[in-house]
Amino acid sequence: MKAFVLLASGEGRRTGFRKQFALLCGKPMFMHALEKALGLFDELILVLPPDAVESTPVPPGVKKVAGGKERQDSVYEALKVVNAELVVLHDAARPLTPRELFLRVTQLGPYDGLIAAARARDTIKEVENGRVVRTLDRSRVWHAQTPQAFKTEILLACHERARKEGFLATDDAALLERYGYEVGVLESSFWNFKVTYPEDLKVAELLLCGQPVSSARSNSGQPSSGGSSSGNSSR
Repeated sequence: MKAFVLLASGEGRRTGFRKQFALLCGKPMFMHALEKALGLFDELILVLPPDAVESTPVPPGVKKVAGGKERQDSVYEALKVVNAELVVLHDAARPLTPRELFLRVTQLGPYDGLIAAARARDTIKEVENGRVVRTLDRSRVWHAQTPQAFKTEILLACHERARKEGFLATDDAALLERYGYEVGVLESSFWNFKVTYPEDLKVAELLLCGQPVSSARSNSGQPSSGGSSSGNSSR
């Protein structure tokens, strides 16, 4: 069995509103990924802000879960209701992810986890206090994305261990890396970008519908009111 978890509980600190509810082509952003996952998985779980769980309509068969303070907390809450042996995690803020990528990432092969990632295009610098420390080998640097697939039992164990240690990661693959598990890479592209800033929303609208988004507001019409301070805000 395979489960799909869509993380849509972020508070939109950088966009100024809950971007997962922003209308793209007439429907909330999170629905673009959710609809692509329909029919591909045995379990579908949508993680939402606690105050949006009851009011957010979803297709039949989709289970709604209240997210936590941080992205990692939200994933953990979802994992507690997953019954499948394999789980795929995806950011609601990646509405352009191709459907086939959800299928390909489930083929773990020899790995305990497999993540979508794009090769670095630009020269990457390590910087400290505004000063370049060194130039990284671009051929060895990848931009981690979602979807990310894992053996559920291993991912849950890593989450529980991290909670005991107070360790907070920016993605779930980092948890497996920390505890010695093998994570593979499935090459994706930069078209699978994450909507992080208002200008990203305009690009996504152009690519999905051929026209820019008319207003940078969430479908619920509610502005952001606090939330995660972590680097990855798609909870």
